[in-house]
Amino acid sequence: MNYFNLEAEQAALGALLIAPDLIYESILIPEYFYHEDHKRIITAMLHLRDNEQMIDTVSLGAALGSNLHDIGGYSYLTKLSQSVPTSGLFRSHERIIKEKYLLRTGMQKIREIYSGGYDEPKKFAGELINIAEIIMGQSKIEGGLRHIKEGLKDHYDSIEGRAFNGKPTGYSTLGVDLDRVIGKWQKQTLNIIAARPSVGKTAALLNNAVINGKEALAVAIFSLEQPELQLYDRMISAQCNIDGSRIKSGKLSDDEWTKYTIGFTGLADLKIYIDDRPGLSVQEIRSEVRRFKKTHGEIIVFIDYLQLVNGGREFANRNLEVGYVSSSLKQMARENDCPVIALAQLSRGVEQRQDKRPMLSDLRESGNIEQDADTITFLYRDDYYNQETEKKNIIEMIVAKNREGEVGTVEMINLKNYGKFVNYERAHSITDH
Repeated sequence: MNYFNLEAEQAALGALLIAPDLIYESILIPEYFYHEDHKRIITAMLHLRDNEQMIDTVSLGAALGSNLHDIGGYSYLTKLSQSVPTSGLFRSHERIIKEKYLLRTGMQKIREIYSGGYDEPKKFAGELINIAEIIMGQSKIEGGLRHIKEGLKDHYDSIEGRAFNGKPTGYSTLGVDLDRVIGKWQKQTLNIIAARPSVGKTAALLNNAVINGKEALAVAIFSLEQPELQLYDRMISAQCNIDGSRIKSGKLSDDEWTKYTIGFTGLADLKIYIDDRPGLSVQEIRSEVRRFKKTHGEIIVFIDYLQLVNGGREFANRNLEVGYVSSSLKQMARENDCPVIALAQLSRGVEQRQDKRPMLSDLRESGNIEQDADTITFLYRDDYYNQETEKKNIIEMIVAKNREGEVGTVEMINLKNYGKFVNYERAHSITDH
């Protein structure tokens, strides 16, 4: 069995030379290639892409520098460009290259396990299962973004079994006060929402996604932490005002079933798409979003969460990888003329202070996040830390960075049993219902 395909590698590189725009949709990274010369060439191509330079034989030769001679000079680049008549089979060649890479890495990991000398069958089997799951997840070709209507059908089965009117332009945030401070989500911006675990980041994302869906936007959600059915639990709870524990149990009253049916129908009509594949690389997300943009036009992208996005290659340290991911997401926002909202985890340093309101220095493995982000909003709940607080069910949204506007703190009501965020003026009628 061959663990590489040099012809596919040559064809893919040749297609990128004759159709350079494919680099923005490609998921190829140097590690996927077997031939060292091809690794050097794709590295140079990605460098040109990241610096927004056109890819052709001349610019590629310059980017290769001293490596140009090692790969065979311009004559080899010309040979690559002439190796395929069209770029029509690029996706097929790209898939072959990745599959061969997965075979190589899988076999290497199996050899490492074998040489490790495990004397416990369960531990040995567990390592093999872990490798199999990783390879299966990374080799998944089908799937990707899926319309919420399709997913909600599964959710139904699951639960049955168990502006221009004086407001800021842009796309709505979670609430009117946050709209006023941030100026809404603007196109070509990277926006970070950060908090400690269990404060409400994912709930904020889902609330905001539904708001944007109701604005007729096409919404892409990349959920690297939770499977889509769990997201539907939370979305249904928030939209239908049904206690989350009731949704999880499936034991709904007649009144709750009525609410569920109405909410289900309303959500299914929204243009919300969810990709819940774990371990996605930033290259895979960029490729998916580019195709999504071509299909839908006006889009907004949510990512849960930034530190779970794979950098797609080796880095000297974790901070560099997170920094690369954040800068790539910023470029993705610009490429697709859309807002990108990414959740981020905060470090434990917050817990060590008397005042536990987050600060910019608390961004975990911050890398270039602070530099790349156009807005950074921290979520803080005083009742999370202090049960005697007078601010029960109130969440503070601390806008700590805003490249184009003001900073400051706004407050919303946090209905935790629904996973719902509401403005003050709406809170009275909902909580009294």
